[in-house]
Amino acid sequence: MSRKDHCSICERETEKGIYLLRVFICEDCEAEMIDTPADDPKYDYFVKRMAKAHRSMIPS
Repeated sequence: MSRKDHCSICERETEKGIYLLRVFICEDCEAEMIDTPADDPKYDYFVKRMAKAHRSMIPS
């Protein structure tokens, strides 16, 4: 039985991906993040989504 998780970037449910600082990222988003140059507007989107996901993991 495979475990499915929700991607913190695209919010899709998938079995394949990685955890980075306890934040799950699907393979598609991981690949897109790696290939996105820092001057691309999508880069800022990824940074904001990762920050939001990471903040949600910090207990209050």
